[in-house]
Amino acid sequence: MKLAGAAPKPVNQHWVPKFYLRYFATPETRDTDAPQVWIFSKREDDGDEKLTHVRNVCAKRFLYSPLGDDGERNWDLESRLGEVESLLARRWPEFAEGFAPLEDQPVRMSLSLFVAIMHMRNPVLREEVERMHERFVRAFEDAPLRADGSPEVKAVQINGQTRSIDTSDWNSYRAWSKNDHDRFFAGMVQREAGHIAKLLLKKRWSVLHSERDVFITTDKPVGTYHQGREKFGFGTDGVVVTFPLGPKRLLVMDDLHDEPANQHYQLKEGNAGWFNMTTWQGASRLMITGRPIPEVLSEILALEHR
Repeated sequence: MKLAGAAPKPVNQHWVPKFYLRYFATPETRDTDAPQVWIFSKREDDGDEKLTHVRNVCAKRFLYSPLGDDGERNWDLESRLGEVESLLARRWPEFAEGFAPLEDQPVRMSLSLFVAIMHMRNPVLREEVERMHERFVRAFEDAPLRADGSPEVKAVQINGQTRSIDTSDWNSYRAWSKNDHDRFFAGMVQREAGHIAKLLLKKRWSVLHSERDVFITTDKPVGTYHQGREKFGFGTDGVVVTFPLGPKRLLVMDDLHDEPANQHYQLKEGNAGWFNMTTWQGASRLMITGRPIPEVLSEILALEHR
C-alpha cells in the first residue's frame, strides 16, 4: 500500500550516485538540470563512446531492494544509502573542488564510510556472492553426508584459519534462489561497510589536486592495488586505496606513515595519465568522464612510450 504524499521508491537504483556523477559531467552541462557524461566501455561490442545523462549510468532495477518472505520489497538498504548520499552531497563541493581538512575526524569518518559503501554496493560483488555460493556447494558435493543429506563437516579452512561451520540448514542453503542471493548481498553491504571504513581510517590520507579537469571515474571507482601481492584486502599492510572525488581531486589512502599526512599535493603536469590508468584498470566496464574520451585514452596510451 502506498501512503498519500509518500515519495515514490526508486526502482532504478544507482550504485554510483547521481550527485557524485554530476561532478564528472561535461563542463557545459555540469550545472544544468541535464548533466551529461561521456562513457566508454571495455567491451568492444558496446561500440564507441557516447554522451548520456547521468541517470542512465551505473543503475540496475531493485539492486538493493530484495523481496521479503511476504513478497514485498525490502527498502531498508536503499533508504539508508539515500540518507548517506543526502548528507554527503551537501559537503561534496568542498571534497571535489576545495581543500577539505583531512585531519578533521568528521570529514574522515564520512569519507571513509562513503568509500567503503561505494566498494560494497557494486553489482560486481553481487555477482561474486552467487559465484561464491556455487563454489561452496561444489566443494561439499563429495563430503560424507548425514542422514538428512547435509555434509558431515564441522570446520573449514579459510585463508589458513580454521573456522567452525554449521551445516544443519544445508539443504535450504544449497537451493538458494536469486532472491536469496539478493538478500544476502543487501545484508553484506550493511555488515561489511562499517568494518572497511574503520580500516580506511587507519591509513595515511592525502589528496592530489589539479587546477583543471583531469581525473576520470568509473563504474567501480574505488581502486585498490599492492606493489608486492596479487591477493590482498583493505587490511593488508601496504595496500593503496584511491578514489576520485571529482575531476580535480583524487583521494589516496596508503600506509606510508613516515610521510606527512593529510596533505593536498599539486598534481605534476603530465602525471594524470598514471592515475587515470590505475582507475581505468580497476573499472568493471565503463570509463566515466566529462573530458573527450580520445584525449583521456591518448594520455594513458602515451605511458607506453615513456
